[in-house]
Amino acid sequence: MTTEAVRLGSMEQKMAVIEHRLSELEDRHETVPTRVTKLEQGFEHMAGQLSELNAGQQTLTVAVNDISSKVGRLLTILTLVGTVMQMVVPTLLRVWFP
Repeated sequence: MTTEAVRLGSMEQKMAVIEHRLSELEDRHETVPTRVTKLEQGFEHMAGQLSELNAGQQTLTVAVNDISSKVGRLLTILTLVGTVMQMVVPTLLRVWFP
C-alpha cells in the first residue's frame, strides 16, 4: 500500500466516525421536543395538583379558624361559670347548712 492509500483509508475512517457522530447528534436532537413536551405536561399536572392542594388547605384553614373561635368562646363561658360558682356555692352552702 502506498502512503496515499493509507492516508485515504484513514480519512475515510475518520469521515465515517464524523458521520456516525453527526447522525447520533441528529437523532438526539429530534427527541428533544418530545422530552420537553413531556416535562411541560408533568409541570402542568403538578401545577394543577398544587392549585387543588392550595384550595383544600384554604378550606381547612377556614374550618380550623371556625372551630378555634368556638372553642375559645366555650372556654370563656366555662371560665365565667366556674368563677361565678366559686362565689355563689359557698354562700348557698352557708345558707342551707348553717
